[in-house]
Amino acid sequence: MLAKSTLAPVSLNPETRASDPLTPTTLSAASKLYDTSQKIGFSCLLIAQAFFVSYLIAGYGFTGITQGVSQWNRFNSTAFVAGDSLGNAMYAAHVLLAIVMIIGGSLQLIPAIRRKYKTFHKYNGQLFVTLACSISLAGMYLLLSRGTVGNPLLHGLTAFSGGMVILSSFFAIRAIRNANVALHQRWALHLFLAANGVLFFRLFIFAWMTLFGTLGINTANFTGPAVISVSVLSYVAPHIIAQLIWMVNVNATDSAIGNSNRTSLLKHLISATLLVVSAIFLIGLFGLTLGSWYPAVIA
Repeated sequence: MLAKSTLAPVSLNPETRASDPLTPTTLSAASKLYDTSQKIGFSCLLIAQAFFVSYLIAGYGFTGITQGVSQWNRFNSTAFVAGDSLGNAMYAAHVLLAIVMIIGGSLQLIPAIRRKYKTFHKYNGQLFVTLACSISLAGMYLLLSRGTVGNPLLHGLTAFSGGMVILSSFFAIRAIRNANVALHQRWALHLFLAANGVLFFRLFIFAWMTLFGTLGINTANFTGPAVISVSVLSYVAPHIIAQLIWMVNVNATDSAIGNSNRTSLLKHLISATLLVVSAIFLIGLFGLTLGSWYPAVIA
């Protein structure tokens, strides 16, 4: 995504600058901060993903092999239900396939890989779409069949994220089949963000609890204003930020429609947002690892 970055969270680096509206073209202070904030945000997300994948492998993977999948309930009380073979299979697919999806999805966003290994990018993208859609469908099935904590609004936001995975996959595939690389990149970014919605939620909610405890959270049923706010930030806000980034980068390549002052202001706003989100990622990862993942794995 970023034209000069090897780690690009929000733009898909083109083969040539002229063909891709996602490529920043200025080197102003606002642009440098804008580029740097995207690198920092994506790097923090990669760190969180590495910890998440390690947790899934060490927790679900190793425990399932050594102790059986019935022991998955120590990670999630609804992970295994005796007699529900279909639901258990759906949960296993939902969790274990996520390991491959997370790794593959991040590789799709690295410009150097896209440029040098085009065949790999193509087939890895197809695998990512398949896994993301399968995991989302499995997750929505489990949401309907087994339920989860929270109220209907929280469930609706979770389902929205799953729906965005499927919708984004459809439009990303259609765009690349029509040789519209820029539109394909735009929807691929939305797909990546939607596929990571659950991780965003965990990071944000544990960041909140690390800083403010249970303020705004009803611990009896996991509802409350803090939970809903975090859900919106996790499942909806990333797509709004992606749209703003798209607008900024398109305007930066088209002086006929671009307004330098407005674009500069938007760049500063997006940069500040991404830097704050990066800090939240790290705080949430700290609380999540020490408060949930590590104790569950060693139990």
